[in-house]
Amino acid sequence: MLPFSVHKSHARSKMSSPTIKKAYIDTTSGQIHYRFAVPSQDVLKKSTPLLFLHKSASSSASYTSLMTIYSSRGYACFAPDMPGFGNSFDPSPSDITEISTQGTKWFVEIFMQVFHSLNLFAPKVHIIGHHSGAVLAMEIAATYPDLVSSICLVGPAVMTATERAVMKGKYFAPFNEPVKDGSHLLKTWEYLGNMGVGDELGLWQREVLDHVRAWKGRNLIYGAVWELDAEMVYAGVRCPVMLMCARDDVLWTYFQYVKGLKSGVKAVEIGGANFGLDRDFQGIEKSWTEFLEETEKKGQE
Repeated sequence: MLPFSVHKSHARSKMSSPTIKKAYIDTTSGQIHYRFAVPSQDVLKKSTPLLFLHKSASSSASYTSLMTIYSSRGYACFAPDMPGFGNSFDPSPSDITEISTQGTKWFVEIFMQVFHSLNLFAPKVHIIGHHSGAVLAMEIAATYPDLVSSICLVGPAVMTATERAVMKGKYFAPFNEPVKDGSHLLKTWEYLGNMGVGDELGLWQREVLDHVRAWKGRNLIYGAVWELDAEMVYAGVRCPVMLMCARDDVLWTYFQYVKGLKSGVKAVEIGGANFGLDRDFQGIEKSWTEFLEETEKKGQE
């Protein structure tokens, strides 16, 4: 049985290669937009689906290269847009009040509504998360250990309270609030260039559109992340963990620290600055595939 119960009708027609599709699902606060890819009928299906959680202020579009690869290998793939990002709903004033008290837990619980509605846990998932998405992956794994087989954290934001305060001071203030003369568009373009988006204009343009759209959502998730004791959450994760980070990622400074917090955790350096999901998806795929195969083999023993 497919883990996405709502997708059964999509899987009936034979496809030579998987197609990434888009859909919406209701939550108590609004509609979540998501991308998904179901393996074609002629591919041997994997029993554990993959869940992809994007960073701020990108969207699920950042995972399309990896989703194409893994769905062609038999994995059902699912990538939601966080509230306030992509095509998902914007948190209401009452939601924002709840976020101010609940922090990242609010985002986790919204996602859990979606995952359960889609019958995603059949019975478990592998999760890959990038930056703030990695924080949510950790919290899901720590809070719902029976539902998560493994997590892969790309640019893990695990640091001390003092370091979180420094990051908040550096990145929390909105830099691209819309203004009438449109100068926020150029600010966003230049910001992404400085953050290592690279020279491929298609990627640069896509990220500009995502970042401009999510100028409010960015601050909501950032505020929640910097208030979270991620060290404590990470310590509570019991499933296998893989760490990845690029040397020119803003979180590279803390990578060695995270590596030392748990024994037996595989950590690899990737490329692509803060946009490795696009710029070095081959490197991520190589290392993550080895980790998934190893984790699944141990699960069968």
